[in-house]
Amino acid sequence: MSELYSAFTYTCLTAWMALGLATLGSSAYLAGLMGRAALRQKKTQAKLSTSAVPQLVVVIPAHDEEVVIAATLESLAAQSYPHTAYELVVVADNCTDTTAALARAAGATVLERTDTERRGKGYALEWAIEQLWSRTSKPDAVVIVDADTKAAPDFLEVLSGELFAGVGPESWATHRRAIQGRYGVLNGGESWRAALMEGAFELVNHVKPLGRSVQGFTVGLKGNGMGFTRAVLEAAPWSGNSITEDIDYGLDLLLNHGLVVGYAPEAVVRAQMPNTSQQAASQRARWERGRYRLLRERAPQLFTAGMKRGDSRLVDAALDLVIPPLAELAALHGAWLGLTALCFSMGVLVPVWVLLWPLSLALYGAYIFGGLKVSEARPEVYSALVRAPFYALWKFALYALVRLKGGQKTKNGSLEWVRTERTPMGDESKKPLEDAA
Repeated sequence: MSELYSAFTYTCLTAWMALGLATLGSSAYLAGLMGRAALRQKKTQAKLSTSAVPQLVVVIPAHDEEVVIAATLESLAAQSYPHTAYELVVVADNCTDTTAALARAAGATVLERTDTERRGKGYALEWAIEQLWSRTSKPDAVVIVDADTKAAPDFLEVLSGELFAGVGPESWATHRRAIQGRYGVLNGGESWRAALMEGAFELVNHVKPLGRSVQGFTVGLKGNGMGFTRAVLEAAPWSGNSITEDIDYGLDLLLNHGLVVGYAPEAVVRAQMPNTSQQAASQRARWERGRYRLLRERAPQLFTAGMKRGDSRLVDAALDLVIPPLAELAALHGAWLGLTALCFSMGVLVPVWVLLWPLSLALYGAYIFGGLKVSEARPEVYSALVRAPFYALWKFALYALVRLKGGQKTKNGSLEWVRTERTPMGDESKKPLEDAA
């Protein structure tokens, strides 16, 4: 009996240490990023070194987006960037509605694509960029904006300035730079669910990239509001063979080309988020399938390469994939607390070790509340936090369903991108972007 008890206490302590290391390490990592983001001073907008401006093509992938495409194009047509220096290109991908007609009426160039085998945003972008390169006159940079998005009036001006800062026209064709803009939520005031998403986006899409950029690490790509110079896309052609094509592309730029994705927090785009559980389930299921694949396939690859090369940027990119989302990290804190109580009651924990749990929880809270402070989150976001535990339970139930059902697959066996249902942009989304922030 004593041997059985000893084995049980050893197992309990081992599990406590493993769980504690993962939980405390994740909390400390996130709090560290928040601290670096808080220290970052507001950056002076990058200016081009010449009176000439680079030619941009803004690509908007769209699949049955008639509900939102007009508002998106309106915001992009009203940019402060010289109108003769950029072109709006809508990729009407397997559309069965009036998306193409509405885009043409708004003055955009429309590329219509029909391919029932290679479906989804990634494939649409791959095809569209190939069409751009087949032109006689190629753009200096390509900017990608989602079809349910409103861009700040100076979005292109800031993004172009970051892409080509300090570089003269003679070097534009060979200059390699990739920039991610600040991607946030447009309709956070329309529902508690959208408000929670706004808070999560501020933390994940702004605070974390801001902290990473201070360290010189890659901030990764978020899929919306991102720009690439021509030389980048020519050296590393876009591939759509993934439901996380944007993240994969950013990781490949770092792994295979040594190119860090920079961050331009002053280049702002905001997209509409789901207001209903059905819409949110579709979006969340797609994200989680992609995240599990990245964790399984890309994290070990990046970590191993980083250790072999002595490249901390690759190691950080791997850690970024490993760190659990906030809901999962909260669940880890709950499990660790239970193990702490059990191990302490059995006398296998040194009393001072018990203090590690509240330390971890404090770091976790510092990341959330400190990060929301850094991002200047709206009051609605703080109010929505009381719903977070219920939202987390809903997410865990959805995770279980995703794991049981697996993903929708194309005939070639790859996971298929599934579009989230759109709703018309409400009053919140129709406000000027600076007022909706």
